Amino acid sequence: MGRYEKLDNQLNKYLRLATFPVAVKLLEDPKELDNIKFLKKPEVKIVICQIFSFARYYGWTMGCSKEDNLCPLANISLGFEESHKLFEEGAFFVGRYNETKEAAKKTTEAIPKIPFGKYEAILSGALHRIDFEPDLILIWGNSAQIMRIIQGYLWKKGGRISMSTFCDGVCADTIANALLTNDLQIAFPCLGDRRYGNATDNDLIASIPIGMIDEIIKGMEETHKGGTRYPIPYQISTPEFFVKLKKQLDKAKKN
Repeated sequence: MGRYEKLDNQLNKYLRLATFPVAVKLLEDPKELDNIKFLKKPEVKIVICQIFSFARYYGWTMGCSKEDNLCPLANISLGFEESHKLFEEGAFFVGRYNETKEAAKKTTEAIPKIPFGKYEAILSGALHRIDFEPDLILIWGNSAQIMRIIQGYLWKKGGRISMSTFCDGVCADTIANALLTNDLQIAFPCLGDRRYGNATDNDLIASIPIGMIDEIIKGMEETHKGGTRYPIPYQISTPEFFVKLKKQLDKAKKN
C-alpha cells in the first residue's frame, strides 16, 4: 500500500467521510500536467472548484491551467492573473456582497493572494489514487468531522484555532491562505462550490498542508483512544416516555 492510500485509510478510519479526500498541487508550468498518470483535462472551460468535485465524488485526477479556469477571483487569488484596478476597487463585490464600494474594497484587500506568476496550473485528485506529491489535502465534511480534524490538530499544541472567511472564494480560503500561512484552514464552501461543485448545505472544508497531515492523524488517533470519536457515540438511557406508557398500560390491564 502506498503512502497516500495509507493516509486515505487513516483519515477514513477516524472521519468516515462521504467523499474522497482531495490532494491538491499548484504547478509552475502547465506542461507538468503531461506527466501525470490518469489525468483528465476539462474539454470545456470550467471553474476550479469543479475539479475538486470530480476528485472527491468520482476519484478523478484533474488538471486545470489558468486558461481553462473561468473564475476571475480564483485566478487572482492563486496568482494565475495579476490583480487589476477594477478588482482592487471592489467592483466584484459591491451590490453583491457589500453595500458600498468602500466595504467592497475592504473585502478585496482581505482576500489571500499568492504572488502573481508563481503558478500557472492546478492539479487535484482523490488522495488514494494520486501519483504526485500534493501541497495540500482538502476534506469536505460535516461539522462533527471537521471538529475531529481540529481536535487532532490541537492534540500536541493545545490552545484553539481561529478561522477567517468572507464566505466566498473557496480557492482563496482553502488554497491560497493555507499555502501562504502553511497552516490548517477551515472554510465554508463558496457560492460557486455549492452551485457548480455540488457542495452541500452541511459541508465545511478543512485544508491541510501536507507537512502536518501525519501530526493531525496522530492527534485524531490519540483523542479517539481518549473517547472522542466520530460518529459521536450517543447516550443509551432509559426512554422515560415508555416507562410512563408501560405504567399506564399496566394500570389499564388491572382495571
